[in-house]
Formats: sequence, C-alpha cells, structure tokens
Amino acid sequence: MHFILSTIRKDVARWRQDSVAILLWLGIPFLVGGLLTALMEGGGGAQPQVTLLIADRDESFISGLVAGAYSQGGIGDLVSVETVSEEEGTERIEAGEASGLLIIPEGFGAALFESEPVTLTLKTNPAQTILPGIITNVTEVLLDAGFYLDQLFGDEIDKIVNANPDSVPNDVFVASIAVAIQQKIDQAAPHLFPPAIDLTIAEPPAEEPGIPIALLFLPGIILMAVLFSSSSLAEDFWKERELGTLRRLIFAPGRLLGFVIGKALAAGVVIGLVSGIALLAGFIYHGLPWSRLPSSLTWLAVSGIALFAWFAVLQMALPSKKASAVVTMVILFPLLMAGGSFFPLAVLPDWIAAIGRASPNGFVADRLTTEITAASAWAIDPLSWLIIITMALTGLGICALRLRGSFGRG
Repeated sequence: MHFILSTIRKDVARWRQDSVAILLWLGIPFLVGGLLTALMEGGGGAQPQVTLLIADRDESFISGLVAGAYSQGGIGDLVSVETVSEEEGTERIEAGEASGLLIIPEGFGAALFESEPVTLTLKTNPAQTILPGIITNVTEVLLDAGFYLDQLFGDEIDKIVNANPDSVPNDVFVASIAVAIQQKIDQAAPHLFPPAIDLTIAEPPAEEPGIPIALLFLPGIILMAVLFSSSSLAEDFWKERELGTLRRLIFAPGRLLGFVIGKALAAGVVIGLVSGIALLAGFIYHGLPWSRLPSSLTWLAVSGIALFAWFAVLQMALPSKKASAVVTMVILFPLLMAGGSFFPLAVLPDWIAAIGRASPNGFVADRLTTEITAASAWAIDPLSWLIIITMALTGLGICALRLRGSFGRG
C-alpha cells in the first residue's frame, strides 16, 4: 500500500507540472462544446421579414384598406409595408431591396364596386423564392375577400359611396343600411353558421418537456476531455520504460502490480480533475441538480481508469512510441465521432446510435446522459458499473502481463 501511494504521489506530481497538456485536454472540448451549444441554442434565429412596397395610384379609401390589410393580425408580424412611388418601387425591387412591389391602378376602388375588370400588378424579387410567394398568396386571398364582400353587400356599399359627401347622413339612411346588411347576414347565416363541415380537432396529450439539445451534447463533450487525457496519460508507460523503471520492477514482482494500480489510480485522479472541471461547468450552465454531481464524477473517474488501461494496452502492443502515438490518434477521432462527442447519440438514427453506444466512450457517455437527466442520483444500473469495472480490471491485468514480458524488458 505504501508503494501504491508513493506511485500515485509521484505520477500526480509529475503530471501536474505539464499544465499545457491539461489545458489542451480541457480547452479543445470547451471550445467545441461552446460552439455547438451556441449553434443549438441560437438555431431559432430571427423571423424572416417580408418587405412589400405599395405604389397606390388610386389613393382611394378602398385602396387604403388593401394596403392596411397587410399590416393586420399575424400577417403584420411578417410583412413590412412601405408606401412608395412607382418609380422608386421599381428601382428598389430591381435592386433586390424588397420582396415585392404591388401597384394599385387608378380607379381600382370604383372598378371593384362596379364589378368591372381591374388589374393589380405585383412584381416580385426573382432572387427570393419563399417570401414573394407569401405576398402572392396573401394578395390573392384579399382580392377573393373583396370580391365576395362586393357580391354580398354591393348595393349597400354603392349607397354609402354615392351618398352626398356634403351632407350628414340622417338616421333613416343609416338605419336602412344597417337593416339591409343585417337581413343579408341573417339570410347567409344558416349556410355559414354552423359550417357545413363539422370539424373536430383532437388535441394531442400534453407532452412533458424534452431534454434540451444543448444538454444532450454535454456527455459527449466531457468524454472528449476524458479520451484526450486518458490516451495521453497512457503514453507515460513509454517514459517509464525509457527511464529504466520498468526493467527494475521486473526483478521485484510484488511491486509490479502495485506500480500498475498506482499509475491507474493516479490517472483516475487527473482524469477526475479534468472531467470534474468540465462537469462542473456543465452543471452550472444547464442548472442541473447538484445531487447528481458526485455520482456523475465517480462514473467518469472509474470510466477514465478503464479507458486509460486499454489505451495503455494499445501503447504496449506497438513496437515504438512514435507508432503508438500515430495509431492512438487514428483510433481516437473515429471514437469521438462514433461516441457522441460531435453528434448526441439521442438524435442519431437508431442503427447509428446502437453502433455508437457499443463504442467504449459511447457506452460511458450514454450512461452519463442517463445519470444527469434522471429523476434522482445514482441512476446508472449495476450492470453498467460491473461492465466498466471489469473493463478496467481486465485492461490493467493485461498491462501487468505486458510489463512482465517484452515491453518491460525493452
């Protein structure tokens, strides 16, 4: 036990001096995580704004109603209307400064009430596709509404329009118009109210709020830091070999196992520190319950030891330090892609997510997601704990065998 503690103190003290490496292990995941989080949470963007220019040659009350109709209700939140001359409107639409130019011809109001043909000219921006289509559809709806209003209340509107503008309408005139309009509404009501088609819309059951997409990125980002740190720490076995430490330990078999355990625990301390900083930042940013922090950190530390052990096995299986570094780097990035560090497993197709969860870091990230999103702490099932502990012990056992073999004698 004393030798194990001495190994832990030695490795932690030596690794602590390499502050640049620790900053890289943390900096890259923080950078990637920050960019992805900003992208996901800012994905809504601003609502598109349709700019409609109106050149009103008629300048009548009716043409003014047409222009004002684009600013009513929900349409007004989408369409920004500007009144311009026809020349200015043509220049701006050709310059791409608006989505459409509506030209209302002279005599539009009179032609509408007299049921005479009238042409509205709508010029759209050819550089845009969706926004001009919105203007076209809204204009067609407004014209249809004007046609049916004229068909229904045309006589009453004519009386109002042709009334003497210099005299104040008397009570009899106003009452006659009101009675006529009410009679037509009463006649049309049986056909319109209730509608001929009885439509019942079934409300779907209220869904519980889902997990924010930015939160789903957190486990994969933390596992990125764990992979970087565990793979780099595993290279330390080459340094021990170059210093002759391993050759001396071969002749003290009782201390060889303690050396492996000590290095694994020291790696667990460093990986726990690195992942703990990333985890703490994630808990603060997402407002997660602090009761889940100890269990999440314990899971990451134990998983980090398991990953460290198998990266060490990979280091010892290759003939040189340079070859092991190259192979580790080749393996590392596919693991990051498959394990959810760039795309959360929860949003991937089922067959791709199944492959990702089968990868070592994907397995750890998936259980970490369960832990931080569960109703209470220590939500990771016992089987997963057994798998990760077995993975760690198996990897360390293989490392001990390799140290007794050709790697330790090199």
